[in-house]
Amino acid sequence: MLLIAAAIIIRIQSTSVNAIGSAFTSWNLRESVLLANPLQGANGDPLQNARLVRAAISRSDFEAAERLTQNVLKAGHLPTPNARPITHFLDALIDPADTQFETQLSGWVRESPASMVAHLIRAKFYYDEGWYRRGHGYINTVSEQGVKEFSDAMGKGEQDVDRALQLDASEPYLQLLRLDILLGSGYSDKMGQALQDSISRFPTFFAPYDVVLSALQPKWGGNIEIMFGFVDHFRSTAPDGIATKLLDLDVYRYLLSTASVQCQDDSENRDYQHLSECVREFMKTNMTAEREGRVVEALSALGQREDYIATKTVEDILSAMIDTAGSEIYVGPTLQAAANGYKSDTRLREDSDSHNHYIIDCLVARTWLRRGNLGNALSKYQEALRHLPLTKFPSTHEQDAASAEIKGQIAKVYSRQGRYPDSIDVAREAVALGGSSESQLYVCYGYFQQKNYQAAVKECAELASDQENGMSARYWRGSAFRELHDDDNAIKEFSAVAASENSWRASAAIGLSMIYFGRNDNPSALNVLNKYDYLYDLKLTDRGDVAVAFNNRCYAYMELGDLKKALDDCTSSLANGNIPDAYEKQQELLNRMASR
Repeated sequence: MLLIAAAIIIRIQSTSVNAIGSAFTSWNLRESVLLANPLQGANGDPLQNARLVRAAISRSDFEAAERLTQNVLKAGHLPTPNARPITHFLDALIDPADTQFETQLSGWVRESPASMVAHLIRAKFYYDEGWYRRGHGYINTVSEQGVKEFSDAMGKGEQDVDRALQLDASEPYLQLLRLDILLGSGYSDKMGQALQDSISRFPTFFAPYDVVLSALQPKWGGNIEIMFGFVDHFRSTAPDGIATKLLDLDVYRYLLSTASVQCQDDSENRDYQHLSECVREFMKTNMTAEREGRVVEALSALGQREDYIATKTVEDILSAMIDTAGSEIYVGPTLQAAANGYKSDTRLREDSDSHNHYIIDCLVARTWLRRGNLGNALSKYQEALRHLPLTKFPSTHEQDAASAEIKGQIAKVYSRQGRYPDSIDVAREAVALGGSSESQLYVCYGYFQQKNYQAAVKECAELASDQENGMSARYWRGSAFRELHDDDNAIKEFSAVAASENSWRASAAIGLSMIYFGRNDNPSALNVLNKYDYLYDLKLTDRGDVAVAFNNRCYAYMELGDLKKALDDCTSSLANGNIPDAYEKQQELLNRMASR
């Protein structure tokens, strides 16, 4: 039986570093030039390709779905695997809540049992469905039913990915998908064997190394000694390989993440200054000067190679470091080392003759965005666009994708500045270049903020089935329907979001209650407020939303005559916020109860 994610894996805790190293000794790492082929299909646009394939699957045109998907997969084949375009395509293609889509995929498998593509897509569906059913919270927040559904889905996904590998082991993405599925159970011997299989076929495909290193973190049941042992083994077999250099950087990232998680779990580190000091003490204890030197050496070597995929991986790793709470003291020197390696400048005002690598501009912009300095972030993202043509790309498709990413970030900054027309315009440019669904979301959101609700409904509908941003789009679409007084459609959208794991679910549930209050249907409003337990859990919901939920339920109980429950809820609302209406209701309830 599969174990659930975040469970303690006893086996790995008793595994020695030497044992892990010896299991890897037969793996021969080879280095090759990291390039990427352009997408073949609808202008290389993962979103458009996903829509075409989804439509083909929905109408049971499996031959067309096979052909289109194979064209997308070719983008990651030669000469070195590149999972990025395939991941974006599959994330846009699959809606794990769509049971009809699963039915169609199963029909495809029955009709074409020798189709590697059919098994691959269904395996990814089961992987996504497992996490959708489970949720992404800590294991103690997952219901028994969620645990069972997660385990069942991962089991089916593993069967499909194994079958796909039997049919065509030359598809590199399958190696990553298999490891992602196995990661749900923590580190195991299966993961070690799967990584060995991946390395034997695709030695420079870094993503599988990263998955296994991630599994060795303490939060998955591993420990720091084993993480270092894993990295050190590959340094001994291929000290100058690209994968080795990336691992030196990757383990630093995961060590910072481990420090942040452990320090945040300590109740004494709720204050951010205490958190930063705790992270510093952890790193001083566990990160030697020699290993820090490896990070600098790795960034210098990677900066000199001009390898597209390696550089994008550096960006991913450093971005994760920037987003790690309490890591600021380590981000600055690491970013400077990266800038030195890529012969770039991290200063806000560069020299007139500087020729920065656009990735460094983007990372510096991200640090400013993290600090909330929108003006400086915007300046650096605009510099990134100017420096973009100085970088060598494997093809115009990758250059367009890079431009789309930057424009998507600019759209985010404009949106946060309240410059919604500008945000919409630049987001549309990003989408036209094959940008992510998040860019489309800023078009949807921008129209809502401009009170152009009909346009918001239309634009948000384009994202309804998107895995990453679909629920956010449905929230704003529901909000637009509500403003248009189309309550039935608003209820449909809000109900879907409220039942999801999306960050807008509390707002959606509260919005549902307000629609029923507006209809003078207090029993239905109360049913909504009692249905979603997360509304009252500070571990799962923002304190402000908790205060609103208690306040709304106080009103419902008050209108229905249950004064004791109403008073309890108003009191709880005031304990979590300062809603004036809650004070007024509390006083009225006390007076009414005293007069009885």
